[in-house]
Amino acid sequence: MIDLIPILRQIVVYVFLLAGSYFLLSTAVGMIRFPDLYTRLHAATKCLIAGGISVLIGCIVQGGINFDSLKLIVIILFLLLTNPIATHVIARLSTNFDLVPKTISENDNDK
Repeated sequence: MIDLIPILRQIVVYVFLLAGSYFLLSTAVGMIRFPDLYTRLHAATKCLIAGGISVLIGCIVQGGINFDSLKLIVIILFLLLTNPIATHVIARLSTNFDLVPKTISENDNDK
């Protein structure tokens, strides 16, 4: 009889790694395509956290429960704490220096 637990475990790992890769790729595309600092910060914060956590959870599931998975959980907590704080500080400093978001006007058609 085939043991289904390792097969299901590998499927879960692949799903998390593919989802994380998608979010990390969308972070890179967002950083290139978005026009100003504020929208780039949005892409960096949301997608980077989702992609990083997905990849790290995939690594935790792959490795099983051991000391390395505890280290990865600490990295996830560090990512959850520091990324929004750093983004908030950058956005706050940019508003202090009167950096205004780029607005779309009628002359900006398909540029």
